[in-house]
Amino acid sequence: MAEHEKLEIMICINKSDLMPEKALELKTIYENIGYRVINTSVLTGIGIDELKIALDNNISVFAGPSGAGKSSLLNAVNRNFKLETGDVSTKTKRGKHTTRHVELLELHDNAFVLDSPGFSSLNIDFIEEEIQLKNYFKEIYKYGENCRFISCLHGNEPDCEVKKQVEEGNIAKERYENYLLFLEEIKNIRRY
Repeated sequence: MAEHEKLEIMICINKSDLMPEKALELKTIYENIGYRVINTSVLTGIGIDELKIALDNNISVFAGPSGAGKSSLLNAVNRNFKLETGDVSTKTKRGKHTTRHVELLELHDNAFVLDSPGFSSLNIDFIEEEIQLKNYFKEIYKYGENCRFISCLHGNEPDCEVKKQVEEGNIAKERYENYLLFLEEIKNIRRY
């Protein structure tokens, strides 16, 4: 969605202390695509200073799933915020919707941040045609330029450069699988 809106994107992998190897793996995947990535942990303080610097001189939006620790991160970045935080549900192992409204917070004179409610799913209705999806996955768009067919959706088509790059490890398998899930969801939306 951020790619669609042409926003400057920075990925923050919070709670990176819980699974440090996975956090580093994700950081590598997204940095190789071309995103700025910061691994953070409110508990250990990892990345908090780097995040403060990244938010300077910007108006930023914190967006992500419920339970990711967005409000906790903002409290760590600015101790004056005192934003309400909650625990992850022991029953569902998912975050609870603690933040219920969007709030513009002033970090300091020239830095503002929007704390937004978490989400449990992503609505991709803004993508009108299946062919547009590849535009929002940088690496799929890049390698897709070399596909045999201009209209290649990178699913079942022959001579697909994207599938070849997944096999060679130049596109992360997880990202490609997410792309295929989104593609299927768009096709299902268009059927109705």
